[in-house]
Amino acid sequence: MNISFLGAVHVIGIGGTIAYGFLHGFSAFALVLTFLWTAFTILAISAGYHRLFAHRTYEAHPVVRLVLLAFGAASFQNSAIKWSSDHRRHHSRVDTDLDPYNVREGFWYAHIGWVLRQSDPSIVPTPVKDLQRDPLCVWQARHYPLIGAVVGLVVPTLMGFAFGDPWGGFILAGVLRLVLVYHTTFSINSFAHIVGTQPYSDRDSSRDSFLIALISGGEGYHNFHHTFPADYRNGGLPHQFDPSKWLIRTLEAVGFARNLRRTPRPAILRAQLRMDERLLEGRALSPASRDRLHSIRTALHEQLDRWHALVARYETLKRDASAQARAMLADLRAEIRQSRREIRAAFATWRALLRSPELA
Repeated sequence: MNISFLGAVHVIGIGGTIAYGFLHGFSAFALVLTFLWTAFTILAISAGYHRLFAHRTYEAHPVVRLVLLAFGAASFQNSAIKWSSDHRRHHSRVDTDLDPYNVREGFWYAHIGWVLRQSDPSIVPTPVKDLQRDPLCVWQARHYPLIGAVVGLVVPTLMGFAFGDPWGGFILAGVLRLVLVYHTTFSINSFAHIVGTQPYSDRDSSRDSFLIALISGGEGYHNFHHTFPADYRNGGLPHQFDPSKWLIRTLEAVGFARNLRRTPRPAILRAQLRMDERLLEGRALSPASRDRLHSIRTALHEQLDRWHALVARYETLKRDASAQARAMLADLRAEIRQSRREIRAAFATWRALLRSPELA
């Protein structure tokens, strides 16, 4: 079924687009609608299936969840329940035989080959009981093909009728969009595990790459994501290209999203420091450089340990409703902010030393 469906989508999407262009020419309406429907579908997978349902990195208003589920179905990548089950298994079994899109099997397998093979019946699906208790997710799972057909094919075709270009709505915004969305999302399983750097962890094959972020619609900072999967961001730094991060933050600003889960900056810096230390192993350094690095590294670890202790104390006091505890919380917040500033300053000194000519 998958081979037949994907084959038909590619033949109609690519061949139909060529025929449409020769016979009709590309109307501005069809191009704009294709761009919008493609963007909506990619965001529904990234901000919806991935970050909201698979990882529960934030909470969204039911209207937002309904829209994300509707356009997620229009991607024809299974229901949110099935997609999330596969993705949670990917994170828990990454780079092993139990990883559904194991990149160790090769680029082609990770990109699309795994979709074209029968699932191993001996592998028990990863439980998603939280989603199976969600009425909207259950509704989408029951009616996913119909919802996908209506939102992904019927609606753009009807919009095309309204603007005098039904074939443009169907072929470009409907079917060609699917081809674009498939390879955009598939690239996260393939390219994002092959191309780029590993600034946060080398425990698995995930990579960070600005180029792959552009190709994948903002999911290219994959090493950050695999290291901190509970974070609603994929690009952890403000300037990093991540449209879903910006969408979720906008939804929070207007009251349609809440409880966004963010990895504290010191925890991110600790992961970067660990990788820096790994890269320094075995390097021939002068005694003076080694002593200086050791001094800064020791101070950084002490500051990070102090920050973790402050945060742990803060979380404990939050459960105490007494007036004394509330007064102490205010002082602790100030200490934590100061600790974060000191850690950032120390890490900047550490990174400057790593870039210095004496260590080049």
